[in-house]
Amino acid sequence: MKIPETTIPKPLISRRFLPGLVLMVFAILPHGSYGETESGNRFDNYRDWAIYRGDNKANQYSELNQIHAGNVHQLQVTWEYHHGDANGPSMYSNPIMVDGLLYFTTPRVNAVALNAATGKEVWVFEPSRHNRGNSEFRGRNRGLTYWEDAEGNHGRIFNFVKDRVYAVDAKSGELDLSFGDKGFIDLRYHLDMDPAKASIEVTTPGIVYRNILIVGSRVPEGNHSTPGDIRAYDALTGEFKWIFHTIPHEGEFGFDTWQWETGTIYGGANPWGGFSLDEERGWVFCATGSAAGDFIYGGTRKGMNLFANCVLALDAETGERQWHYQTVHHDIFDYDNPPAPILATLQSKGKTRDVAVQFTKMGLTFILDRDTGEPVYPVEERPVPVSKVPGEEAWPTQPFPLKPPPLVRLSIHEADLTLITPESRASALEQFRQFQTGTLYTPASIQGTITIPGHQGGVEWGGGAFDPKTQVIYVNANEAPTINRLEPLVSDDQPAATPHQRGGRIYLATCTFCHGLNRVGNPPLYPPLKNLQLDRDAIKNVLLNGRGIMPSFTGFTPEQLNDLIDYLLSDEEELDFRKKGLIENKPGSTPRYAQISPFFSDPYGVPAISPPWGTLNAIDLNRGEILWKVPLGEYPQLVAKGIRHTGAKNFGGPVLTAGGVIFIAATPDEKIRAFDKYSGKVLWEHPLPAGGYATPSVYSIGDKQYVVIAAGGGGKLGTKHGDSIVAFALPDEDLAK
Repeated sequence: MKIPETTIPKPLISRRFLPGLVLMVFAILPHGSYGETESGNRFDNYRDWAIYRGDNKANQYSELNQIHAGNVHQLQVTWEYHHGDANGPSMYSNPIMVDGLLYFTTPRVNAVALNAATGKEVWVFEPSRHNRGNSEFRGRNRGLTYWEDAEGNHGRIFNFVKDRVYAVDAKSGELDLSFGDKGFIDLRYHLDMDPAKASIEVTTPGIVYRNILIVGSRVPEGNHSTPGDIRAYDALTGEFKWIFHTIPHEGEFGFDTWQWETGTIYGGANPWGGFSLDEERGWVFCATGSAAGDFIYGGTRKGMNLFANCVLALDAETGERQWHYQTVHHDIFDYDNPPAPILATLQSKGKTRDVAVQFTKMGLTFILDRDTGEPVYPVEERPVPVSKVPGEEAWPTQPFPLKPPPLVRLSIHEADLTLITPESRASALEQFRQFQTGTLYTPASIQGTITIPGHQGGVEWGGGAFDPKTQVIYVNANEAPTINRLEPLVSDDQPAATPHQRGGRIYLATCTFCHGLNRVGNPPLYPPLKNLQLDRDAIKNVLLNGRGIMPSFTGFTPEQLNDLIDYLLSDEEELDFRKKGLIENKPGSTPRYAQISPFFSDPYGVPAISPPWGTLNAIDLNRGEILWKVPLGEYPQLVAKGIRHTGAKNFGGPVLTAGGVIFIAATPDEKIRAFDKYSGKVLWEHPLPAGGYATPSVYSIGDKQYVVIAAGGGGKLGTKHGDSIVAFALPDEDLAK
């Protein structure tokens, strides 16, 4: 439906704040202005939250200061919008605000526009009406991208839905049929593979440089993967412009950093955390994840594996590589680079230096010169443990920045184990003595290796908030150790003849690193797959289209799909894979392993190490020092027992305002909090209708500043789902003072 422009509120200074299934807004009076960037992009500034993460440099900073440390405790809910779909997965969306309209996505990846001042619905775009009749797709999506041409025309919202990019009229919510193929781009193409076998899901919005839309993707991490290539399209027409191969092709730079095996499918090395952009240089920046196939094993992809686990600077017009910096060589730990780098400018002794700040799952922070990619502080290539698993060749060294210090523990010892309850301690000791332990880069083993900070540790996709005045950056981090184990899959003389055996073979090669051996699951993130309450057609739909955190598996033949479904639905006694020979290792081929990585947890489902398990940190980038560190969040099941201030695993980023306040939700206690930027003291907290596993947004309409959060719950923390967007502001009587 169309809405008259006279009913759309005009922002005095606009700003977005929080994503999730619930959106909350807070009031602020704007003071001061940094102005527009030299590029002339009217949205790339610290006033308007019209871009994912606030601005093109991903600074997650607002110059608004109506809400400040002295009055933040007075914030109250101004409006709350319910999108009506509280069945998950979580809503991670960081809403953007453009010309009085607030845009975000739901678990069905519907794009929604609200009146940013009142929360009243303006329009809803339902991609399922245009997507091959697929009305069941549910996915994680962190937001939308707005674009208009240089004259301010063709205002569009780009909605990223699985393997498609839709162009939606920003005012009316109608599909723009002039874009691409009758309104959308199909991302399964231009990948040098059969489009029918490409598994693509865009979970983080793309970014626009002038009239070029640049897009990344999420792809499967197993043997049936898809290249994580970066692509660009004409933002007006949808025409394909360029591609950067993150897994180099023969003749391209980086090709010789791989040992290639005939018949192996290579994928991954994808920038699933989105992009940042330097408009003045005309460069786009991103950070890639690990390579595939395989998850915590790399026997079929020996070598350094460029451009996996790299910070990349590309020419935004052409896709030409300007520089790269690899943060993990031959990743066999699932140490992706979750967020795109933050582009910051440091000022010291009268000199300025442009940098790219890359946070990692390891809790290490790489500060790189923005022109060259060279580290600003020294980085040491240190020897790390070798792999004792046949077929694996761990890289002998890994880079360790000397500054800033790590945000998390990099090794685990008996002294690190939890003491919160006697049963927690006993469980931790039993597991600790059963498995191997080691430092940050200790490879997975057949016995099982406890690895810290784990594949949900360090800094996740929420990124950090940079203060351009003080050059201090604020970031949340996790300590979530995992047990990385490889089970040899050896063949015997009996072929897997039954559908159940053939399906078990596929399951072991593809599904164990999420759902464990024999379908036991890895709660709360990965459910058990026993006693499924779905019929064959429903299971097939999930396998082919994905759902929530699960990617699609389009590389299976119809016969393989049927065999896998037979195995998943079977109530037969579980297979003894060692005896049944569910994976064939032909003579001379690389050994294969089932990959299992449960969390190192106690009986309460929390990390089996001493707290804090989640922290908020302040880092002085000029000195490379941590200024303060405080626990972030709590677990309700522990609070009920009187166990407080532990910190908790958290997902979603912080936002900083010129009022000296850091806003962040992200925690399983389903609260949003405000911290003092100087001390880390909690100034205010407020319960949300569901967990806010998203990054807030901050903007102003008229004379009121708002803080908005999506409260969708669910997600990797497994709390209840919600369907709210919540907005906070100061009471009107306080604004009049």
